[in-house]
Amino acid sequence: MAWTERIGTQSWRVRYRNEDGYTVSISDFTTQRAADNYGNDLEADQRRSTWVDATHSRTTVADWVTTWFAALDLDPRTIDNYRSMLRCHILLRWGATPLGAITALGVNKWISDLRQLGYANTTVATIVKVLSMILTDAADEHLIPANPIRRYRRRGRRSHRIERERVWASPTEVLRIAEQAAALGGETAGVLIITAAWTGCRWGELTGLRRDNVDLDRGAFVIDPRTGSLHESAHTRWLGSPKTASSARAITLPPFLITMLRKDLERHDNEFVFTAEGGTWLWRSTFIRRVLKPAVNGNEGRPLSGVRTVPIRPGLTFHGLRHSHKTWLIAGGAPEIAQARRLGHHLPNRVTEVYSHVAPEVELRLLNDLQHRWHQADLNVRTHPTAPEPSQRHVSGPLAA
Repeated sequence: MAWTERIGTQSWRVRYRNEDGYTVSISDFTTQRAADNYGNDLEADQRRSTWVDATHSRTTVADWVTTWFAALDLDPRTIDNYRSMLRCHILLRWGATPLGAITALGVNKWISDLRQLGYANTTVATIVKVLSMILTDAADEHLIPANPIRRYRRRGRRSHRIERERVWASPTEVLRIAEQAAALGGETAGVLIITAAWTGCRWGELTGLRRDNVDLDRGAFVIDPRTGSLHESAHTRWLGSPKTASSARAITLPPFLITMLRKDLERHDNEFVFTAEGGTWLWRSTFIRRVLKPAVNGNEGRPLSGVRTVPIRPGLTFHGLRHSHKTWLIAGGAPEIAQARRLGHHLPNRVTEVYSHVAPEVELRLLNDLQHRWHQADLNVRTHPTAPEPSQRHVSGPLAA
C-alpha cells in the first residue's frame, strides 16, 4: 500500500512499505496529483508482480557484481576472462554507478569510447555482452525493472576500419621458425610447430595428445571426443573435450611427419607426445613467450638472450599455423569437405556435409601435396640456411606463383 503526504507548501512525498517491511519514502513531487499518480502506479505494479523497489536500484554495479560473480558456475577459462573484463573495463567505468542509473545511451557512448581506444569490434562486443548478462540477472532479481541494453543499433557513420588479415606462413617459413624454436626450447618444440602446421591441429589438441592415440604404423593419430584436448586457466590445466564435436577426428600424416614423430617418441617414454622436461604438460603462455614469439619475431633486441634468433614471419601466432595449413590445403586443391574433416570444422551446408565423403584417393593426393611442400621447404632451407630479412621476404617454395 502507498500513500502521499504533504511535506511543504509545494512539496509532497509518497510513502510505502518495502519487501522487508520498512517504511520508505520518495520525495520531490511538486503537486499532490503527481504524487498520487506515482503511488497508484506503484500499487498496480505490486499487484502485477512487476514492481521494483526503488531503493534496490541504487545498488552499485560493484556491489552487485560481488554477489553475481560468486554465483557463476562456468569453465575456469571463462571465469578468468570475465574477471579480466570486469577489472579492466566494466568496473573501471561502471563500478560506482547505481544499477538504475545505467541507460542505453550511456552504454552506447561507452561502446564508442572503447572503439576510439582501438579495441576490436569482437572485443567490444564481448565486454558489452558481459555487462548485459550482469544487468539481465539484476533485473531477474528485481533490482532494476529491465536490462537497459538492447540489441545494438548502429548510429551515425558506418565504420570503415579494415580488419587485419590473419598472418600465415609458407612451409619454408614454418621450417625456419621450427629450427629456431628447437634451439630455444629443445627438439620437441620444433616438432610441435611442424606438426601443428602440417596437421592443422589446435594447441590443446596437440599438447593433450596421448601416445596411445598415435598409430604411426597406420600413419594417423586420433583426437579423443572426451579427453582429446588440454585446457588451461590462469592456475590449472585439465583434459577435456576438444572445441567442437567435429573436432574429435582421426588425422592422417604425411610420410615425413610419421618418421619425425617416431624418432621424437623414441627419445622419451612419457604418456603424452609433446611435453615439457620431465613429462609434464606444457603451459601455453610460457611456450608462446619463451619459444614461439622469439622464434617468429626474432630476439635481436634482447642482447642477454642465450640463443640469437632472427625475424621470420612477424605477427604469426600458434593459431596462425592452423591458418597456414588451411591455406596450403586450398592451394593444393583439396575439396572443401576434405579441408573440413581434417581441421575438425562443421560445414554450414548440412546437405554437403552429410552426403560428401573423402575418398581414399583424395586423402592420398592431400598427403602427397603436404609431403611435397615439406621436401620443397627442406630444400629451400638447406640451399639458403640464412633466412632473408623481413623487408626482403617473399613467398617461396610451392606457394610461389
